[in-house]
Amino acid sequence: MSAPAESSGGPGQLLGRLAGKVTGRVVETVQPDIILQHVDVDALVDRIDINRLLAKVDANHLLDRIEVDRLIDRIDLEHLIDRIDMDRLIDRIDMERLIERIDLNRILATVDLDALLQDVDLEGLVQRSGVPDIVAQSTSRVAGSALDLARRQLAGLDAVLARVVNHLLRRDTPSQPSAPPLLLEEA
Repeated sequence: MSAPAESSGGPGQLLGRLAGKVTGRVVETVQPDIILQHVDVDALVDRIDINRLLAKVDANHLLDRIEVDRLIDRIDLEHLIDRIDMDRLIDRIDMERLIERIDLNRILATVDLDALLQDVDLEGLVQRSGVPDIVAQSTSRVAGSALDLARRQLAGLDAVLARVVNHLLRRDTPSQPSAPPLLLEEA
């Protein structure tokens, strides 16, 4: 005859069955905080295989549950901007492409030229550009040229009148000087 099922396996099996029946009732009766006081949480966490746990996570399902607007509302943008390395960010910008996208006509249409030029010292700019000096030199040259032309015209008229007077008075022209005496001395 075989021994009854309860006696096979020895006292360890009997104790296991007894503990199984008692454990359920103990868990139902004892408050969780009391049980947790006796649990070494650090040892329990150390036994968790994080990679195996993450392999079981459905990332797409997790992302679908995230409310993006709520997440963005919680972000401190000032703090985020303070953390950005602006020099590094600017180095990554394609300036030529950026400039191609700028509509200068649209920007210039918003500029109030009267307000912009209100504070500009136009007289000072003209003085620094040398325009008054150029105008003065040009005017001086034109006036000098006009004066020289008038002198030449008068000298020519004087010569013609001298010949006419000499002819009327029947003077001998070779004996007459060809120019005023002071002019002849300078030459």
